[in-house]
Amino acid sequence: MNSSGSGNKKTISGFTLLEIMIALAIIGTALTVIVHTVNYHTNLMYENSLTTRMFQLAKEKMNELETAPRDSSGDIDTSGLSYENTATPVKDTRFFELRTVVKGHGRQVVLNELIINKSP
Repeated sequence: MNSSGSGNKKTISGFTLLEIMIALAIIGTALTVIVHTVNYHTNLMYENSLTTRMFQLAKEKMNELETAPRDSSGDIDTSGLSYENTATPVKDTRFFELRTVVKGHGRQVVLNELIINKSP
C-alpha cells in the first residue's frame, strides 16, 4: 500500500469542448472552400460546353449558307438558341459576305466568311 494516501487514480483523457469546436471550425471552413470550388468549376464547365455547342451550331449554319447563300433565321430546336444567316454583296461584286449569328443564354457567336459570287 501506498502510505502517502495518493492511491492509484485513473485519469480519463479526452477532448475538451474547445478542442472539438476548433476542429469543427476547421472542417467547416475546408468544406466551404471545397463546395465553392466545385460549384465554380461546374459553372465554368457548363459555360464552356455551351459556347462550344453554339460554335458548332454556327459552323453548321455557315455550311448551309455556303450551299444556298440567302438570308434566313429561326430557332434551333428547344434549346433556347436562335440563329440568323445573312448573305450580303460587298463592294467588289465578285464576292459575298456570309454571316452567321447564333444567340442564346446571354451569349452570341458570330462567324463571317467571304465567298466567290457564282452567279453572273
